[in-house]
Amino acid sequence: MIARLIKKYCSFLTYVFWGGVATLVNIGTFMVSIHLGIHYQMGNVIAWLLATLVTYLSNKFLVFHSGYHGVQQMLRELSSFLCARSLALLMDFVIIWTGISLLRYPALAVKIFDNVVVGILNYLVSKWVIFSEK
Repeated sequence: MIARLIKKYCSFLTYVFWGGVATLVNIGTFMVSIHLGIHYQMGNVIAWLLATLVTYLSNKFLVFHSGYHGVQQMLRELSSFLCARSLALLMDFVIIWTGISLLRYPALAVKIFDNVVVGILNYLVSKWVIFSEK
């Protein structure tokens, strides 16, 4: 029974693991940037770039097993991924700005909340739009 559940939810569990790795990269980079005196929104962009690289590679090859099916398919997939992640970055900006500048919550708490919200939406878009079998 447990083996059946693991098999059924394997891509989700793998996504959660690699999403955790990307989240650690994102939050770690963000906090180091703040510690170095970089403005929190610039640190957010740097963190987003590194986490997006980790996420694309892990999603493509380890989570959704998309593989390589030619340059055209790869470019379509990559452009869809970057477009969706760019929209997620806009949401990221709003959440970070609202939490830190308006509500004055601690940066780490806001970033963790932000990663949960954006991570759930990114999973849904990746599974059903970007890496889906069409």
